[in-house]
Amino acid sequence: MKFKFYIIIVYFFFQLLFINIQQTYANETLKSTVKGIFIDFEIKKNQDNRKYALQKSYLIGLYRYLDWITLVPKNKINKLINNIDASALVTSYSIENEKFSQGRYSSLITVNYDLKKIDKLLQKEEIKYYAGNGPQILILPLMSFNDQLILWDDPNPWFEMWIERPIDANLTDFIIPEGDVEDLIIIDAEDARSLNFEKIKNISAKYNIQQVMIPFLKIEEKEGEFNFILKCFDGLSKELLNIKIEKKANQNTFNLVLFDILNSFTSLYDDYWVADNIKKIESQIFIEVNIIYDSFKDWIYIKKLISNSDNINFFKILKLSTKQSYSQIKIINENKFIDELENNNLLIEKNKNVWNIKRYF
Repeated sequence: MKFKFYIIIVYFFFQLLFINIQQTYANETLKSTVKGIFIDFEIKKNQDNRKYALQKSYLIGLYRYLDWITLVPKNKINKLINNIDASALVTSYSIENEKFSQGRYSSLITVNYDLKKIDKLLQKEEIKYYAGNGPQILILPLMSFNDQLILWDDPNPWFEMWIERPIDANLTDFIIPEGDVEDLIIIDAEDARSLNFEKIKNISAKYNIQQVMIPFLKIEEKEGEFNFILKCFDGLSKELLNIKIEKKANQNTFNLVLFDILNSFTSLYDDYWVADNIKKIESQIFIEVNIIYDSFKDWIYIKKLISNSDNINFFKILKLSTKQSYSQIKIINENKFIDELENNNLLIEKNKNVWNIKRYF
């Protein structure tokens, strides 16, 4: 009986090893979908109106997507997509809320693009890009109207604009708090303005989100004219982001300008996110790693630590045995990665581009 039991244990052990040989790790999930493309036009006879709508959505979606993942000017994006067949880059689509009424066609279309083909296109044009999803960020839309701070108060048109903002409109996943009684108790407008660490930490814990951002919009009215100034703070680090927007409006254009400020901000933050990650990619180093362990438990511990590290952009297992594994990794920040390993009881020995890693107690 004991012999059979050991045979079963060994069998499952090697099954797990075999499965793990094929795994490749990357910290970011690549985004290739553009949702909520609104199409509206006058229906024409003797025209396949749905096909026409799809062709328009492919171009609009591709423009949005390239604007998200690159840092090139909008006129260059327009020139690029006007010289290619956008449909050749599409893998699939879906149509929602399609209507043929009163001589007009309208629908919301979602388009999925082929990242490999987009990569070839951008490499050919020598355009740098980054298509990884940004982190979840909890947004506290703070407004000052004629020096009166407003967060949860009604009305807060700045907060309402964030609520009405289209979902999935950027690489970054901006989360809006519910504004319920518990939120009001946790943090108020003065706490947000003073960047009260404990209060901001508590609101982030409620929503289980690690990053909190406070886009602070200051509005001053004088004789029917409105001046807008937007600054943005990282709620936990208290860092002032290098994003500043200034606009003017009158009573008739107030909401339009407010929406424009929101779109400008999210677009600038996308550029901030893309630029930061392009810089990381350009500075990353490629090494091979020989991981040595005494038990399967140690292997799982080391593998999990490396695959979950923010300092690793790529982790691929090439060989695996009961005592060691041979892998390839791409390191974004070498010093931080070494500190991370050492702080978790791992010994590192370097031999040119090959590292030996072993756990010690």
